[in-house]
Amino acid sequence: MNLTLTRTSSEPDGTFGALAIPLGQSGGTTTLCTVEDDWLDNRPGVSCIPAGTYRLHRTVFHKHNYETFEVCDVPGRSRILIHPANTENDVEGCIGVGLRFGRLLVPRDEDTGQLNVEKKAVVASQDAFRRFMAAMTDVDNATLTVKWAPGLPPAKGGVA
Repeated sequence: MNLTLTRTSSEPDGTFGALAIPLGQSGGTTTLCTVEDDWLDNRPGVSCIPAGTYRLHRTVFHKHNYETFEVCDVPGRSRILIHPANTENDVEGCIGVGLRFGRLLVPRDEDTGQLNVEKKAVVASQDAFRRFMAAMTDVDNATLTVKWAPGLPPAKGGVA
């Protein structure tokens, strides 16, 4: 199974995109909205990962004790998970999923330190994560292709 994450915008509130997940033999796909950190040259814990094709492996998110998938073989990085998240404040280099885009109030903006800031977000994240895991029910290993939409190469010299 090959999932595709297409990043559709990179803005001060984070990197946003669409995760296309094949739906088995039906030939269809389901698409979830995504939130990631800004592109900061693949720095662990604060940057989205470079464009490329990676192995996905079923694992346990020990911090919250539930199954998810880890994006493996990212140069210089480890424990990049797909999990519920709303804003870039929630991902620490991982990929958060939601059902749609919206705006949410965050207590403290991680980039500016400002309090009570409204940020672009993905919403209905828990529902989206349940859909993601349901689509991956019989899957232990897959691939994830990450790409930037045309005209959106990352800043600071990342791979487009």
